[in-house]
Amino acid sequence: MSGRDAALVAHHHDSLRAYVRSLVDSSPLAADIVQETWVRAIPSLRQGKVGNVRAFLYRIARNLVIDGARERGKWSPWVLDEGLGGLIADDAPSAERAVLARDGLRLLLELVKSLPPRCREVFALRKIEGLHQAEIAEKLGITRGAVEKHLRHALLVLATRLGEIDGAA
Repeated sequence: MSGRDAALVAHHHDSLRAYVRSLVDSSPLAADIVQETWVRAIPSLRQGKVGNVRAFLYRIARNLVIDGARERGKWSPWVLDEGLGGLIADDAPSAERAVLARDGLRLLLELVKSLPPRCREVFALRKIEGLHQAEIAEKLGITRGAVEKHLRHALLVLATRLGEIDGAA
């Protein structure tokens, strides 16, 4: 930057920054616009094509503000205002709920392990593997009625033991 450029910047910078700051709601954004104003203005200023330097600078800055607002408006439906981040509902469970769920799952697995082997196998095929009762009967070589009996027994045992645990808590 030449001495003449530095003198122009020194003379107009503070008033230009105050003007831009009055148009935008962010100091960093205002600083960026002022810097871009100088980048665009200095070539024309060096060539001596500008009659009123102050008006020329303000017009460039105003156009940059308008262009920036237009650009931000184009993206605003997809950009979240940082200040609103705390207002968005978080679907993630709290740490307490996660611990309770983990403990509940651990307890349920222990209870399932305590079922008789065939009952446990039928329960796992139905509730974990998602097989239908007819598929389980065919896979294990037992009747569909036996599958239903094992499932009823498993669910009754689990419900009873979980109820006893919840009642003791």
